[in-house]
Amino acid sequence: MVEIKILNGSASIGGNFIRIEDGDRTIIFDQGIRFDLMSRFYSGFIVPRGVAELRNIGALPKPEWYDGANGIYISHMHLDHLGALSNIPQETKVSLPSMAVYEDMEEKWGTSPTWLSLIPRKYYVEIEELKPLENDENNIMALPVSHSAYPSYAFIYYGKNETVLYTGDFRIESFLGQSIFRELNQGDDLITFMEDNRDIKIDTLIIEGTNIGSDRIPITPKEATKIIEKLAKNRRQLLVTLHSLDVEYAYMLASMAEEMKMQVAIASAPLAKLLEKIPKLPLKPQAINEYVDYPSPFQKTSIENVKEKTLILVSYKEIIDLIKDLNLTDNLSKDCLAIISEPEPQIEEGSEYSVLANWFSMMGIESYRIRASGHYYQYQLKTILEKIKPKKRIKIVHTEKPKLFLKTLKEASRIAIE
Repeated sequence: MVEIKILNGSASIGGNFIRIEDGDRTIIFDQGIRFDLMSRFYSGFIVPRGVAELRNIGALPKPEWYDGANGIYISHMHLDHLGALSNIPQETKVSLPSMAVYEDMEEKWGTSPTWLSLIPRKYYVEIEELKPLENDENNIMALPVSHSAYPSYAFIYYGKNETVLYTGDFRIESFLGQSIFRELNQGDDLITFMEDNRDIKIDTLIIEGTNIGSDRIPITPKEATKIIEKLAKNRRQLLVTLHSLDVEYAYMLASMAEEMKMQVAIASAPLAKLLEKIPKLPLKPQAINEYVDYPSPFQKTSIENVKEKTLILVSYKEIIDLIKDLNLTDNLSKDCLAIISEPEPQIEEGSEYSVLANWFSMMGIESYRIRASGHYYQYQLKTILEKIKPKKRIKIVHTEKPKLFLKTLKEASRIAIE
């Protein structure tokens, strides 16, 4: 019988660690960092001293959780799922969504003087890239999902006597049309796959519940797109922040710029590398020299040449420097609008929105915050269960409201809820 142990994440958003034991095979899904615990013990001047300390406070998984693992599968590259490769205490294989994204992270954090240098550091592990919709040697199939990180996967484990589906983090609506999603991800999304392959029967569903109990307005990607288009209409300059893994959002913004006949400029090296991974971009951006300091394949320009009718993509941490530079070069439009899209997980970026808002006000910039979640909403749960149709049991993960999540699931399903 397949034994499923949720060793972390059953009562927290982030830090998932799912251990599946099936005879002589042991599989691990995700091994994320518990940022909720890190925020209790660390601040700007109190920092971790290493892996052992992070294990002691529970922010990193315990060494014994990895015993006998035949493989570790990472659903996406947000740190609350990727975790620290340096924490893995034994020889094993780690399957990552993208080697290119990992290499960018390795370059970004590998020489960091902070604890973040622990993220890409590895001692025992062999790394390989996941191949969507293919069974591997451990009978794991990766299924593309829409999320605020690219690429992202759910996993099906075809066990000896039981089939298990782990959703990872996902939403059922995307910023992309179905054909574009399929092209970028080399396959259809999880829900479409399950609809098209009804012969695949899921015994156990391990499902995330990030938005269960959230009091945020449930804005879908389509609704967010319409809001941004309405705000941006007839503007002469747009500043938009985004996370360096959010390909779907970046693609939508490039498409919107094309429709509004605006140029696209990039004021962040990580964002330039993000857009370089997108084939057939609707509009080719320019990279601003002062912010993209490597030989990007995008055409380079100086900030002094950034004029009106331009959508500028920038990171959260660089946007204030950008508006200062635009102001100094007299290229900050009097009709500039800033769209601050909140990242997931937010704590990764450490964004202080009140501080940003103060700078925007002083510079005379109208600004708005928007968040289209990378996770499904509670009202969509019944639809998800109808499509996946778990036969035996449901286990919950990635939620701060486990009691409410269990209650909601019991009302939507008649099978065992754990």
